Amino acid sequence: MARDARSALSEDARSKIEKLVEDAVASLGADYETVEIRYTKEYGKFNLTVFIWHPDEVTLDDCEKVHGAVSDALDTVAELFPDDYILNVSSSGLDRPIVTDDDFRRALGTEIEAITPDCTFRGTLTGYTAEDFTIVTLGKYEKEKTINRNNKTKVQPYIGF
Repeated sequence: MARDARSALSEDARSKIEKLVEDAVASLGADYETVEIRYTKEYGKFNLTVFIWHPDEVTLDDCEKVHGAVSDALDTVAELFPDDYILNVSSSGLDRPIVTDDDFRRALGTEIEAITPDCTFRGTLTGYTAEDFTIVTLGKYEKEKTINRNNKTKVQPYIGF
């Protein structure tokens, strides 16, 4: 099982690593974005996992391309790591919750599900602010619904089968 390993690195080291990762991903083109950088320890090994996003989809070739660029960048600061490390690159995932402004930006125009304490809404995300977001509900009677962004509302992509 993976344990959080951020504390194995100083804040300064994490900041340098994250800047290098983000610059390496950005160097591959404007369509690639770093979604999250996670530090874990699994089976006694330090792991650095970079989650990426691409507007079309993230393919295995994309992960390989990003892995190469990030690995080359991190080779220049290997001394920042407490030990040998494993670099993983992955897509952010279909079911990743929509939480940050960047998550909402990436989800604009897609179908989402918002689960509030009172009701579940499904529709197309059409806008967002720091306080709320707007969806157009689907079905016979389409309507615009504005929902408050708070810790009681879970927002996620809608995955239909």
